[in-house]
Amino acid sequence: MDRIALLAHQLRTPLSAINALAQGLVRRSERMSAEDIRSRAERIWRASLRLDELVETIMSYTRASTGGMLLNPSEFNPEALINRACREQGNHDPGRPIKIDIRGLPETILGDPILLEQALVIVLSNAMKYSPPERPIRVTARAEKRGIAIRVKDEGIGISEGDLPFLMQPFFRGRNARDYPGTGLGLSLAWYILKLHGGGLQIESKEGHGTTVTLTIPEKNITGATGVL
Repeated sequence: MDRIALLAHQLRTPLSAINALAQGLVRRSERMSAEDIRSRAERIWRASLRLDELVETIMSYTRASTGGMLLNPSEFNPEALINRACREQGNHDPGRPIKIDIRGLPETILGDPILLEQALVIVLSNAMKYSPPERPIRVTARAEKRGIAIRVKDEGIGISEGDLPFLMQPFFRGRNARDYPGTGLGLSLAWYILKLHGGGLQIESKEGHGTTVTLTIPEKNITGATGVL
């Protein structure tokens, strides 16, 4: 499947769900209970969130691939950013345990908080997507010598050793991930955002045994990678 067809397919999936659920509401709302209506409305909402996430990833990738992604740095509180990203992702999947352990972070660091939150959301979303809904996501954050490290650990399908070297390539999808929704753009985009800040993104994984993704963010350096994806 070529890249445009892949993107079209991934966009069509949540659109089809929204269309089918909305049509059901229109046709049968008078015969449905309040609980049935609420259930369908929630499924429409979740599909719309997925669609919004896909569109935002595609737009951000387009900016990055043409050199149009620029940093807008400011001082921000990293603990507040991490908690907000975890809370918002948790709202998408209320039954999912997200265990947060943050210690010793600086009060403020310098960077683009919108882009950094997007990178963290990409990693959190992947952890949730590729692991069973009852298994916890563990998020730890620690101060390092010149910045902070955020680790997101899941207990999901993991990544094969042969696929690990290619995960940062745009549109690449692991062999055991092809039945899951996704464009293959997220990790390459998150990696690029971290590199723009002079940081990095590392992945440790074993197929069938989960994945740990570490985002490293310098406390002040915002003169990292230049160019395009």
